[in-house]
Amino acid sequence: MLTASASAPNTRQGSAKSTPTPDNWFGVAGGMSAAKQAIADSRFEKAEQILTEMLEFAPSETAGWKLLARVQRKLGHIEAGIASAERALQLQNANATMEPPVSATLARLLWKQGERNQAHEMLDILIARQPEDHALVMLKHAWNQESDS
Repeated sequence: MLTASASAPNTRQGSAKSTPTPDNWFGVAGGMSAAKQAIADSRFEKAEQILTEMLEFAPSETAGWKLLARVQRKLGHIEAGIASAERALQLQNANATMEPPVSATLARLLWKQGERNQAHEMLDILIARQPEDHALVMLKHAWNQESDS
């Protein structure tokens, strides 16, 4: 189970040792952004920590595993880097043959955490599968209005 420290970018201050939930989890995009910033600042150990915590919560993020492999290589953690790169390759191969998971709940969570393009894409897939679902159509309309504001 993931235990996030108060210093991790994916948790709010004051929530030390809490498990990320939609209330205190800033999402994969936030974790990737924080890791990339740490890399830009040459703080590779911090980037490794951020990515490791993020991947414990979102283990199917291929891009996260790829970035972690690069960071581990920079740190000289060759075996760990190889394992991370192999995990990324496994996920990449699996994703090539599978449809991505979609749900209205996941789309709403993505929207809430600011990953609006992904939320819109997921909602479009759901509407294409269930064009008669009035609630999905109304949700898309509401999001379009909010985006236009």
